[in-house]
Amino acid sequence: MESHLDCIPYFEDIDPGGLARIEQSAHRRIYQAGAIIFTEAGDCAGFQVVLDGLVRIYRVSSEGRLHTLSLLRPYSTFNEVAAVDGGPNPYNAVAVTSAEVLQISHRRLMTLMANEPALLGNYVQSLARVNREYIERLEDMTFRSIPSRLAKLFLHESTYADQIAETPTALTQEEMASILGTTREVVGRALRGLLNAGLLVKKGRHVYIADREGLECLAETNAMPVHDVTPG
Repeated sequence: MESHLDCIPYFEDIDPGGLARIEQSAHRRIYQAGAIIFTEAGDCAGFQVVLDGLVRIYRVSSEGRLHTLSLLRPYSTFNEVAAVDGGPNPYNAVAVTSAEVLQISHRRLMTLMANEPALLGNYVQSLARVNREYIERLEDMTFRSIPSRLAKLFLHESTYADQIAETPTALTQEEMASILGTTREVVGRALRGLLNAGLLVKKGRHVYIADREGLECLAETNAMPVHDVTPG
């Protein structure tokens, strides 16, 4: 079976022998749709890679509200921090569809990094990238309007790219709201605003980008673009 490990940033530039050792240290798990992969605050589930299907990463508030952090497709990775420090999982993971996941335990990952310098270097670089993306996501939550964040979601900006399964229109308004940290009603209003502004267009049940330049302007400036309506 083809591993695809070499297309994952954590495993780039590792020689075939090293990739084989990683494969030997990993376990492949099959989950049915709706199956729990691991739970928040549970024992460290190790480093995880989505090989097939769709996986939801989420947390649950004290009020019982589910907040989606990511919707992951192949070959996304998750639980990277807990896999290194061996601590509890920072969130929940569930298979949205039937899914295949590659798992490497904390102990085996530490052994691999001790013997594979390229893996150690890749891991440090990848964790730095993940940290930057979380900072950008926090800045969005703090300083950007919902329409601006929704524009970025439709544009597959780096902040939200790992959260999009196929296209934003494959997400429900509830899922969009969960990703953006707001409510379905607020997303609904923002979506109607983008449609009315001509940035998006609805065809049947699906929504498509009608004005990419306008969406990019909204995502960049946090302000709805103003079209020139002066008569010619």
